[in-house]
Amino acid sequence: MEPDRVPKILELFRKEDILQESYDKTRQIRSDIAVATDGSGQVIVTADWPDETGYQEWLDHPDRLRTAPKLEQILAGADIGVGRLYQIVDQAPSDQQTPSER
Repeated sequence: MEPDRVPKILELFRKEDILQESYDKTRQIRSDIAVATDGSGQVIVTADWPDETGYQEWLDHPDRLRTAPKLEQILAGADIGVGRLYQIVDQAPSDQQTPSER
């Protein structure tokens, strides 16, 4: 995607509070939006759900479509990657303790 679209995407996500909305209205555990540091224009949105059913709740939620027209307008003609579901198979603790405090 062209790098000049990134600020528009971030503005939409922030203005419409998309990440918080999906968290508040489903069983989502957390979500993030990240941009490539190399200026390539790549953006990735990730979210953790307790299971596939939890994610499906967001896909089916009527409010999810509220911002779709604006996002589609920003992304019109852009080369968009394929969305995929991944299963977390291992992870480190997420608490804020340092190794010496554990």
